[in-house]
Amino acid sequence: MKVSVVTLGCKVNQSESDTMAELLKLARHELVEVHQAEVVILNTCAVTAKAEAESRKWLHRLKREEKRVIVTGCWADLDPSAPEREGADGLIGNAEKDRICEALEEVKRGQRVHWTSSVRGRLSLKVVPCPLSRTRAFLKVQDGCDSRCAYCVVPRLRGPSRSLDPEAIFDALKVLSEKGIKEVVLTGIHLGRWGYDLEVRRDLIWLLEEIEKRDSPPRVRLSSIEPQEVRRELIDLMASSNKLCPHLHLPLQSGSRKVLEKMRRPYSPEDYQKLVLEAKERLPEMAIGADVLVGFPGEGDEDFEETLSLLEGLPLSYLHVFPFSPRPGTEAFGMSDRVKEEVKLKRAYILRQLADKKKKEFYMSMLGKPLLVLVEGKTKEGLVTGTSRNYVKCQLEMEASPGEEVLAEGQEVKGKWLLVKPSNPTTLSR
Repeated sequence: MKVSVVTLGCKVNQSESDTMAELLKLARHELVEVHQAEVVILNTCAVTAKAEAESRKWLHRLKREEKRVIVTGCWADLDPSAPEREGADGLIGNAEKDRICEALEEVKRGQRVHWTSSVRGRLSLKVVPCPLSRTRAFLKVQDGCDSRCAYCVVPRLRGPSRSLDPEAIFDALKVLSEKGIKEVVLTGIHLGRWGYDLEVRRDLIWLLEEIEKRDSPPRVRLSSIEPQEVRRELIDLMASSNKLCPHLHLPLQSGSRKVLEKMRRPYSPEDYQKLVLEAKERLPEMAIGADVLVGFPGEGDEDFEETLSLLEGLPLSYLHVFPFSPRPGTEAFGMSDRVKEEVKLKRAYILRQLADKKKKEFYMSMLGKPLLVLVEGKTKEGLVTGTSRNYVKCQLEMEASPGEEVLAEGQEVKGKWLLVKPSNPTTLSR
């Protein structure tokens, strides 16, 4: 059967989509583009109201195109009846994604699938998720979250924190390396908690040190990690490692102590500032990104100014800005001191302008600097595109194939790209 997988949301979802695609290929289904598909697997997000609306929009579009659609992901767990009311042919929760081939067979026979269950038990990996791009892979090593941030619905949808066994991780990395993957992104809902629930307790530093010694893709990147879980040893490892990319994504959410406490975030603005400054002092070329949530209930003008002031003063490389949206089942859902919608949107606009400025400044700081660029593709104009180890999106004029790592030098910032030139006509790895 011709099947397409559409992914919305986080890197964990991307890893799970790659896993489902691998299961479908093993079952001899043909993976195709959406317009060619008989059935579409829609892997949804519901972390914000906007993400939920995007999931709904995709379902409506696919049904207009007369596709059969199996909805999975966080929207399926948040409100299982909603996708069905709006035309989904099948629905499977996050805990049932490994049964995607079984669900597809049921839908193929005209049966309506509705499989949801609580997300519990040990984390396992039935197949290694190998993406079609064959350049970068997302490997989910942790799922779930034990925190209870006031705004976040994810613990309800993803269950408690669970870690993938280290041997399963090492085996998966070996397979990815053998398949020609050049970069693996270790993903998790609460990545910094990896190993805490294992029978023999481990931690992320131990895992990364072990990966350094073993057969794995030449580049390893971390997805988002909570600031309170970044230790000096992690920064030192990034500085000395041949594999670990100098890139941290650190959710901030707010620069106001009052708002952070109300959000139930376990750090202060001063803690965050100290971490970022120390990391950049140790590794000046490191990319550091942040998530910022604006318009949380009770966020006044002074609180927002504190956030803006903190962000302006920090050497951040990029920002992801989200206006607050109340999620059912969270503590913040019942808070009465809501910020007006127009105020939220104005604050988000201000921070996105700052985000553009920060990104440009970071790219400008790379002018004349050596960069290791992993080639990923080409533009319509024929320029080679890729990503540096410190997460700079690059374009260069040369012949190179996806998967090659090129030593280059920053030349000019052009829009969202850094134009670079090869420092050496030969590639470093193939």
